[in-house]
Amino acid sequence: MASSLPLVVSLNCIEDTSFEVEALAGVASVEHVGLSHLADGRIETAVAVLLHSLAFLPRAAQRRLQPWQLILCLGSSDRAVDSALAADLGLRLVHVDVNRAEEIADTIMALFLALLRRTNLLSRYSSSSSAASGWFGSIQPLCRGMRRCRGLVLGIIGRSASARCLATRSLAFRMSVLYFDVNENNYAKGKGRFQQSSVTFPPAARKMDTLNDLLAASDLISLHCALSDEPIQILDAECLQHIKHGAFIVNTSNSQLIDDYALKQLLIDGTIAGCALDGAEGPQWMEAWVREMPNVLILPRSADYSEEVWMEIREKAISMLQAFFLDSVIPNNDISDEGEENSGIAYEGDQVENLELRTSQSKESKVSGLPQNTVTRSDRRHSRSSKKAKKRRARQSSQQKSHDFSGVEGSYSSQQEDDTAISGMEQSSRFASPDDSKSKQICLLESNMESSSRKPETISEGLNRKCVELLKDGFVIALHTRERTGFYVSRQRVPGGGWFLDTFSNVTKRDPAVQFLVSFKSKDVLGLRSFAAGGKLLQINRRMEFVFASYNFDVWESWMLEGSLLEDCRLVNCRNPLVVLDVCIEIVAVVDEEDGVARWLG
Repeated sequence: MASSLPLVVSLNCIEDTSFEVEALAGVASVEHVGLSHLADGRIETAVAVLLHSLAFLPRAAQRRLQPWQLILCLGSSDRAVDSALAADLGLRLVHVDVNRAEEIADTIMALFLALLRRTNLLSRYSSSSSAASGWFGSIQPLCRGMRRCRGLVLGIIGRSASARCLATRSLAFRMSVLYFDVNENNYAKGKGRFQQSSVTFPPAARKMDTLNDLLAASDLISLHCALSDEPIQILDAECLQHIKHGAFIVNTSNSQLIDDYALKQLLIDGTIAGCALDGAEGPQWMEAWVREMPNVLILPRSADYSEEVWMEIREKAISMLQAFFLDSVIPNNDISDEGEENSGIAYEGDQVENLELRTSQSKESKVSGLPQNTVTRSDRRHSRSSKKAKKRRARQSSQQKSHDFSGVEGSYSSQQEDDTAISGMEQSSRFASPDDSKSKQICLLESNMESSSRKPETISEGLNRKCVELLKDGFVIALHTRERTGFYVSRQRVPGGGWFLDTFSNVTKRDPAVQFLVSFKSKDVLGLRSFAAGGKLLQINRRMEFVFASYNFDVWESWMLEGSLLEDCRLVNCRNPLVVLDVCIEIVAVVDEEDGVARWLG
């Protein structure tokens, strides 16, 4: 059976393809082909090819790629170069990438701490015999110049998701945060086109009017500027003359943003206390004595990498391949750039209001096209501002359903402490256009009130596995509204923005936005992946809205199916059993028992 399946080749990309083999079982066969096995003929016979970067492949490997193949470029470091090369070769190249703001912010924070605490220099002497004398011995001169984080001023140049994440981390270290919007400044000077950014900094961060003012006031400086077709040297020799004496600079963006020669001279004369660069370019950084300087850290273009990012990229590629083989959907570029996602973090003053207040607001707003399941709660005796009371009620509700939702409570308590874990994963509705008021139609609080007015035992008593047994892993389904007046669809708030669940009546079940892939996490727990959203899982965010924002299973993305008939059932969220979506499920494609291939019905 494996020989009759289409072949997917990992070309010098993923050596251990067991994850892809398991995910695409019955759909396609997956093999790894190294550069030493190009002549085996497996590349030419493949239907899809996975690779890191087309430009980094040798010409012998590039010539074996065929125009009719689907080529997925996973996490390319230079998408423009790869796309141009693919166009020259006549290849169909699709870029697959995810948001890496958290990784970049973590790396920058680690580099600042290494420069402030001189850990890279001290680690060289940790194994020596003289290190035993400690701070009062020979190591004392090496510790001179070490700084504490508290009270320092961080200056952020640029406006991006990683800049916001870095600001949040710095405030936790009790630093002051300043930022300067380069894009807005260039537009004011007529040097570029203004691009509205959806990224918001914490309220404690202060915006500076000029770059020179930021440089003069900052102890730590970090660049977060997007790469453009014509890179502008932001920190040139003249601008660097305004930098505060003893400041530290970290640049994980394009190396062309800084005048390297001027920076190197300021390091030598002691004006700048240290710098860290991710992927330094040019001969000025190739000299051995420069790389041996204790206050210079140079990374090999690794600031945005993590195992979690790599797994998310692989999962997104698998979702694309499943849609390609099962639905003949030719995928487009699926890239989550740094400034496009993770803009939903709520800070002080922007915190989501409590459940009771949100319910009263949702009652006042009109909801069109969606079923209204609002039932007034009469037992609101606790204070709206009492967070402990809300946690206590949620914990008691979770304990009452422990026999149905085992394994969820541990994740619930851990994620309850992380206020920004989910809100940073979807596009914030605050930046949606006025036409996106329909997105609040799907605010789950209205349907939650109906379920919350019932007895807690109804969830466990009404759970019927007959409905779950009708679905299998790999099935493609469409979700009708309860009245069957329309379909639940996945769509974007704005072009390039986050995905959320909406309803439309003028669509058919053949529309990719209507189709959802069933993925079972366990026997009774499932997830719904959206074809239109590139395989993202249906989940709820902190605003109690249905969104598509994650590729990895967690309790937020896990659902239990309640009901005995697919025509009349409910999706109950494992994270919050009060979150319910009343649906009518129609199976669109099923997996054949014999060959494991999904085939359309009707």
